[in-house]
Amino acid sequence: MNRLLYTQFRRKAFLARWSKLDWSKSNCELGDEVGLSSERLRQIRQQVGAPKPTYRYHWLRQTAKALQWAEENLDQLKGLSGTELGRKYGLSPRWQQGLLYQFLKPFLRDGRLIRKHRWDLMDFRLPNRDLERIWRLPRNVAGSRRYRKRLPRPTWDLRQGRGYAHWSERGQLEAYRRAVKAEERKASRYFAQG
Repeated sequence: MNRLLYTQFRRKAFLARWSKLDWSKSNCELGDEVGLSSERLRQIRQQVGAPKPTYRYHWLRQTAKALQWAEENLDQLKGLSGTELGRKYGLSPRWQQGLLYQFLKPFLRDGRLIRKHRWDLMDFRLPNRDLERIWRLPRNVAGSRRYRKRLPRPTWDLRQGRGYAHWSERGQLEAYRRAVKAEERKASRYFAQG
């Protein structure tokens, strides 16, 4: 008889303790609050007979937090591109596939409309290596562009292997140096705007 009373008492104490939780929250969320695993909370939810959570999955809770953060910091986030925002705030590489991106998309600058490289400003009379250095391009990108667009060879040929540049006419070295300086000024003005 005592054992039965003890079991009933434990059952009532168990129900009293766990009925105070907000069972509309997910098991992960409750687990964070009480310090138990989400699996243990799932078992307790079943024993208590609590309803299923409103947010059943952990990622929904994280998304809700991210959306709330975005709404609170919207003034700081406006005008950034998606790539800048991801880099600045350490977002996962796939963040643009989720709800956070859909929420922020109207406020972000469309990075696709901004040209990655300003080919129209570049003087392709210069060697590829100079263009890549001046315009901060990755290696071999200028040569690839020149080949794809069938642009003429550079006016000043500085390929390695010759030991030094061969100039066909007198004064070409000075013309080359002036073109490099002009290109550097043009690029610095462009980068100062961005």
